[in-house]
Amino acid sequence: MARRVTVYDIAERLQISPSTVSRVLNKSALIGSEKRDLILRTADEMGYEKRNIRRHGARSILNIALFLPHASMAYQHLFYDAAELIASIERGFGDVRVNILTSLNAEDSIVFTHKKLGDIDGCIFAFTEPDAGLATAIAERDIPAVVLNRIEDERDFVTCDNHLGMQRLLEHLATCREDARPCYIGFTPAVPVTTYREEGFRSACVALNRSCQAGSVRRIDTLDEIDEDFVRAIVADGYNAVMCFNDFVAVYFFQAALAAGVRIPEDLALTGFDNSPVRRLAVKEIDTINLSTPRLGEEAGRWLRSRIIDRSSERLSLSVEGELMKGETVCIR
Repeated sequence: MARRVTVYDIAERLQISPSTVSRVLNKSALIGSEKRDLILRTADEMGYEKRNIRRHGARSILNIALFLPHASMAYQHLFYDAAELIASIERGFGDVRVNILTSLNAEDSIVFTHKKLGDIDGCIFAFTEPDAGLATAIAERDIPAVVLNRIEDERDFVTCDNHLGMQRLLEHLATCREDARPCYIGFTPAVPVTTYREEGFRSACVALNRSCQAGSVRRIDTLDEIDEDFVRAIVADGYNAVMCFNDFVAVYFFQAALAAGVRIPEDLALTGFDNSPVRRLAVKEIDTINLSTPRLGEEAGRWLRSRIIDRSSERLSLSVEGELMKGETVCIR
């Protein structure tokens, strides 16, 4: 009995990706007409016969690659809840079943090289972005992809409105203490997000008539730099409010302030960002902005569903407003 011709045989003949062949044979509109005609002609010449696969509940099952950041520091994975993110992506797809294949965004990612993983229908880059090689592989396969919590002019994205979030935090500070003189602590390993928030801090200072001089922005490379001397230097420079890059930096600052004998919020008001799980680890709950990881995941899932199932060509460039989450580190009770 002759062996059945597969998409891999056609791909090998044409020296193209099996995913591209599969998309054409499944009538995807994402492949150009010239390449589509070539694939269909070759499939016919080779005697390809499509298998009749019974789909559960008459619905397609899509393979979605979820890329998570390859963090050199373990605590970086505490910025968000991965399980919550996966559940929200599934909600975004509604009644369409999805297999979410998680992979670290690293050079040796096997998502596009391991046949057993099947064809990838869409990609989500959560809190990271593809390098040039991976971006090329995705483009060659005509796979829709979206990045979360990044602003990418050349890519589809959904992010938190960092500028508006910083403004809401500063407004909150000003409401609780009219004499608020804030400084921003950035975290250089988390580029580009720390840059967005630094820009938001500067623009919020201008909008709310707050001083923003050279010393108003301080950047750290590691959390170890936040110690008692670091806290005392900020107080000595006349600042009475600290706006941190995220909740993790804020929790570290809180502990250093306790050790230095500086009271939060009596001596220094303190804010974070993201509403991450670590926010509640401090003695007092950090005032922050809700990044809303579930909203980012849902929007990404909804857009991919539209691109893959409904064949929409609509771009995604969405900034989600973050809700102010009041804690115990700004207002003096």
